[in-house]
Amino acid sequence: MTAYPRTSRKFVRRVKGSGIWPRLRLFIYVLIAVSIILIFFWGEFGFFRMWILHRKIVKLENEVVSLKVAKQDLLWEIEKMKNDPDYLIKYAVENYGYARPDQRIIQFVPVDTSKVDPEKSSAE
Repeated sequence: MTAYPRTSRKFVRRVKGSGIWPRLRLFIYVLIAVSIILIFFWGEFGFFRMWILHRKIVKLENEVVSLKVAKQDLLWEIEKMKNDPDYLIKYAVENYGYARPDQRIIQFVPVDTSKVDPEKSSAE
């Protein structure tokens, strides 16, 4: 077997990294990394806060678009009621049940299922 050359203690300490400085350096690096993560991800202007606010903005923009469409529909309906008497008659009949004296209105009343006896309906 061949013998390895002997090394000095100073060299071994430098290679192994014994002492307080490497540990202190590692602690400082970890502290800096944790600080950066906390600042960028959990701060007032952090990633998660910005992501939540962005989702909220998109939701509100979609709501604005749907409200604009509803506004246009209502404006169209107002215009039709002002200028179109046939539409006004149709609207009164459909929503309020109005009719001319020569017309009949047929209303279908839904059956109340809580009052129906299941034995009588199965016997028939």
